[in-house]
Amino acid sequence: MALAQLLHGSYFAIENPIRLFDRWINSYCHHSHARLGEKELLVKWSERADRALTDRSEPLVVEMQLYFSCVVKKRVLFHDQVDFKLLVVSDRLHIAFRSIEAAKCDPEEFARSYPIGRVLDSAAAARMAPSWVGIDFRQGEWEGEFGYSV
Repeated sequence: MALAQLLHGSYFAIENPIRLFDRWINSYCHHSHARLGEKELLVKWSERADRALTDRSEPLVVEMQLYFSCVVKKRVLFHDQVDFKLLVVSDRLHIAFRSIEAAKCDPEEFARSYPIGRVLDSAAAARMAPSWVGIDFRQGEWEGEFGYSV
């Protein structure tokens, strides 16, 4: 696998300037607050996401994931149903935060499939919960990001 393919979408990837411009034009204009463990979580979403959420018959499950492997990667995954604990933000939106440890540090496997070794569920892992999550629906696909306030 070529190095460029391994880096695309990885921790070291550079954000596309067109996507940055799109994020600026289609900002997160809706928001809600929820309690994620001991932290207050700001949930924000775009107008495009709000329209897509309204069209759904089932709630959207947004999984924020801190993935620990050779490097730490923040991932936002979207599901229809899951078998882990969820935080209900609204009747259309459910959120989860999970810290995941890789089975082993293999850069090619990390870039290809993010293998899960185990879910970290200690008190220390719970303190790594983010302070905000942003959700968008762009070109028929869900997109998300999360972060930490200082």
